[in-house]
Amino acid sequence: MISSLVLSAIASASGIAAQNNAPTANGCNDGFFPGTDTVIFTIPYTYAQVMSIIGDYQNLTWSGSPDDGSVTLNGTTNTVETARTYEIAGAHVVETITVYSKPENGPYEEIHTLDLLTVPSANVSFSADYDGTTVTSTCDGKASIFNFTANFCATNASVAEAVLHMIHLTDAQTVGAFLGGQNFTTCEAITSSNSTTNSSSTPPVETGNTASGVLVSLSSVVLAAGLLALIGM
Repeated sequence: MISSLVLSAIASASGIAAQNNAPTANGCNDGFFPGTDTVIFTIPYTYAQVMSIIGDYQNLTWSGSPDDGSVTLNGTTNTVETARTYEIAGAHVVETITVYSKPENGPYEEIHTLDLLTVPSANVSFSADYDGTTVTSTCDGKASIFNFTANFCATNASVAEAVLHMIHLTDAQTVGAFLGGQNFTTCEAITSSNSTTNSSSTPPVETGNTASGVLVSLSSVVLAAGLLALIGM
């Protein structure tokens, strides 16, 4: 089931759909409207620690995969043009790799397309020609930045954006939970024992698009079935 807070967020997004679904030429098929969503989220764990949680393209445990783990491939894992297929929360998900890179010292990059799917509980259908995840090291190697970006066409762009934002935020939070559940505040607050290599300026704690108002706590999302991982990376 979906938490009441998630349902409330979806309802709010539906309420502003009319202004975001203006019927103009947009590159999408008739009845679909363009949208994009970006989630940038930092966790206080090293790139190596994050990669130890993120498996191969078929293993979606790190993001809240289907309960039975039934993700099928039509080719070789981690290979461009291989598609993975799974069913969750009433949605039939097909994602095809366009870019996959997981070097030892980073950055991690995985980009796929998303075939048209329907999320019955949110009354929305959407597809994406770009659904990408990158992970880069920061804070002298003591932390990692996730960047989830999706460009999509949807029957309701506002609701699709809210759904994707919640899913991608939960992906990053779930990795952090597997590694100990610590929250990122500043680079200085992270113990030096986590330090590896690479550095950058202090990263953001969390940023996103206008759908950021639908963010929910890790516990409420992880415990809620349904939207937890319709689209895992």
